[in-house]
Amino acid sequence: MSSGSGSSTSGTSGTSGTSGTSGTGAGPATGTGAGGHGTIDCDEPGGTVPPLKLTEVASGFELPLFATSEPEDASRLYVVEQRGKIRLVSGGAVQSAPFLDIAAEVYQTPGNDDERGLLGLAFHPDYAENGRFFVYFNTRSRTLVLREYRRSTGNPDQADPQSQREFFSIPVLVGNHNGGMLAFGPDGMLYIGVGDGGGDSSNPDPNNNGQNISVKYAKILRIDVDGYPTPPDGNLTGGDPDVWDYGLRNPWRFTFDRCRGDLYIGDVGGRLFEEINIEPRGQGNKNYGWSVTEGSTCLKADEPPGCTSPTITPPVHSYDHNRGDGSVTGGYVYRGSRIPALRGKYLFGDFATDRIWMLTWKDSLIEPSSSLSQDLASESTIQGLASFGEDAAGELYVVSYGGSVFRIDPE
Repeated sequence: MSSGSGSSTSGTSGTSGTSGTSGTGAGPATGTGAGGHGTIDCDEPGGTVPPLKLTEVASGFELPLFATSEPEDASRLYVVEQRGKIRLVSGGAVQSAPFLDIAAEVYQTPGNDDERGLLGLAFHPDYAENGRFFVYFNTRSRTLVLREYRRSTGNPDQADPQSQREFFSIPVLVGNHNGGMLAFGPDGMLYIGVGDGGGDSSNPDPNNNGQNISVKYAKILRIDVDGYPTPPDGNLTGGDPDVWDYGLRNPWRFTFDRCRGDLYIGDVGGRLFEEINIEPRGQGNKNYGWSVTEGSTCLKADEPPGCTSPTITPPVHSYDHNRGDGSVTGGYVYRGSRIPALRGKYLFGDFATDRIWMLTWKDSLIEPSSSLSQDLASESTIQGLASFGEDAAGELYVVSYGGSVFRIDPE
């Protein structure tokens, strides 16, 4: 994945509710360390944030882009590799056989500066009972597809590659800005992030997909996986029936707060700003401005609805590229039990610099972001902050594009 402002690289399905899930998290492939444990904790934060560290829990992956666990089992960590494999970390070791291998169908990136491949994974909230999970990827025939698979009936460490259902397929326009995130919301619907279709910084969103509600590009989509293609109530009307939000350049990673249900979107910027957009639970149908605006800057004053239109929702936080940053990696609101003072804080980072920050947003009020980079030694440890991840117990992970997965731990 490229690290410039046009990059999409920057986590688990945001399952609903406030009920706790328990278990012990994925341990390392070698060495020591325990993963997530305990229950999802929706209490107010307690104390001050202690010194933190990145603990490597598994390594040896090829271009990993995402990590998550099953909704009810934090002991099994799944790692998505860009070229088409999902690897399982179980019993403290990376299993030799992939959980799913669809590399023969996935576009094969020529190097680490391409944004295409196997990009997203989400497990059904009832995965323990029904074995259903969903992937989003670039095919070799220049399309983007959303597809469902099922766990093998005879081996829980393997998927059944024949048990597939395709929900939609859209043409790849340029190759970058594909989006990639899949997450179940607190309403049980599956949300899908799709980029604007690509382009370069000198000609942002050449097809004006951001403001065109009749196409799937530059959107967060929302579907009912049991009733598709019938759109769920509440989607935007008058355009593509799957649209939930629009005006997004490249929503590479987004998440739902496991306790409050609010939607946090990391939208990769162009020449100027990286954005964090936060949407109160259930309040979709938002226009986040691209490509009329980027951050608070007007890009296309003559393009409807106009830069000052009240229909545009500005980001709650943005940052520029003056210090070398250039590709936001959206993260998660911490809801684990290992670091009580971190509860309710949203962690996010940047692929270009491997910096990590946290901010707090509650009831439309935001506290300024603060850096965790020095504490975590992220800039010297991570080789491309491809994604954050969250396990079923609410503990957070960092996926390094260089091949490792780390857990955020107290020292």
